[in-house]
Amino acid sequence: LFIPCCMLALAASPARGASDAGATTLVSPPWTHCLGLHKVSQFHLDIYSGYREKFKDPEGLFCIKLLSKDEPANPNDDDELTVYGVNTGASDIIYNKSLTSIGIVGQLGSGPMEFRNPLALTGDKEGDLFVADTGNDRIAHLRYENDQLVWVREIRAPGDQPLLGPSGISLSGGLLYVADTGNDRIAVFRPDGSFVRSFTPELHGAKLFKPFAVAAVTEGDDWIYYAEHFLAVTDSLGQRVWKIAPDGTALRLVRRSAVGGSGSFDHVAIDYYGNVYVTDPARGFIHKFDRYLSYVVAIGGTGEGDVRLDEPKGITIYRRFGQLFVDERAGAQYFWIGTDLLRFDADNLVFDPQRKRCGVDVSFLLTEHSDITLTLVDGRGKTRFTIIPDYILPLGKFARRIEVDCPDAEALAKCELRVAASVKATYASRAYLVVERESRLLVPRITALAPR
Repeated sequence: LFIPCCMLALAASPARGASDAGATTLVSPPWTHCLGLHKVSQFHLDIYSGYREKFKDPEGLFCIKLLSKDEPANPNDDDELTVYGVNTGASDIIYNKSLTSIGIVGQLGSGPMEFRNPLALTGDKEGDLFVADTGNDRIAHLRYENDQLVWVREIRAPGDQPLLGPSGISLSGGLLYVADTGNDRIAVFRPDGSFVRSFTPELHGAKLFKPFAVAAVTEGDDWIYYAEHFLAVTDSLGQRVWKIAPDGTALRLVRRSAVGGSGSFDHVAIDYYGNVYVTDPARGFIHKFDRYLSYVVAIGGTGEGDVRLDEPKGITIYRRFGQLFVDERAGAQYFWIGTDLLRFDADNLVFDPQRKRCGVDVSFLLTEHSDITLTLVDGRGKTRFTIIPDYILPLGKFARRIEVDCPDAEALAKCELRVAASVKATYASRAYLVVERESRLLVPRITALAPR
């Protein structure tokens, strides 16, 4: 929920480090980037708060690069992000005021700068911050001024359509999208507090029910690769996630049972490519979907592995550089969006010496948009031929037969070879992370291949 100063010195160009073939879809930044502090606990919060604040049911997170902290003319500007988090059980908000101090505002109540069970927040680079003040049936509008959060106003729906337990909120394209939980709807406001509309989407007989979290990417937003605008919403007591058009049309619905196992969908975030990340506190996972809500991978868990999460809830992504923050039961973690190549396999390696061609069947699951290079390596690990050089692929399943020109087909047909893959995410960890995989040893066949 609070990220200490050294974690918030976020470099515009992530630092270089050694490649890490064992990394996963989310990676911890290199030591040179955050001095090793990519995970914070109550110990860190004690130090920075003077022992006056405790993690108490942290929920929503939001990060932004404030214009007031931007120095575009300074090549050494480290693009420090401001990260806000709701410490729900304490009815307050924690945020970093600078690289050396934090701010804590709020208390239990219903007046200005008071909250009752706040669950989510969102904002903009101008310094506006909007909080889903769930227990007070309102949206609290704050503003960041001179390193302080100040009260602006409360936002409520019209008298005949009052908000009832709003639990999620996302500012996108100049509009506030609010998960109005008690009214089974998404309510839409302008930042000045004026009510625009509301909608309750339906799809194949299913209707939005008790929406909890919402994330949106719409026209006018920064750092979106695809011109596809939508809302991602969790509902039905954490058992579903929706993809909804900004006009309220339901586009896709995925049930938690389709993912397998127990657990529930909680908070949600969307990255630069429109991929959807959903936290699962009970299982200790972050579930990653593509922009069509096709399931990609589960990240984390409480077992052994590169990413271990303890009841993850709030999640936020700075889309420009692929920096992801997630809070936990008693702390928070900071990651870069990386990539992974799962279930990599190659088979049916064939050479045609007469036409100087080769072909091979390749399959894998790619967990992030990546640059991928496929090569043939011999038993000593020496690269003998490049099948595909530095080719960009979207995330998802890949299973294809690849046939290419191969000038050394005659010589290579006499070798036992492996297909090797080298993969880099297209942003965030690109200069830091290289994922490498190799197939089993293949014995080539010689046969005629079709001309190119």
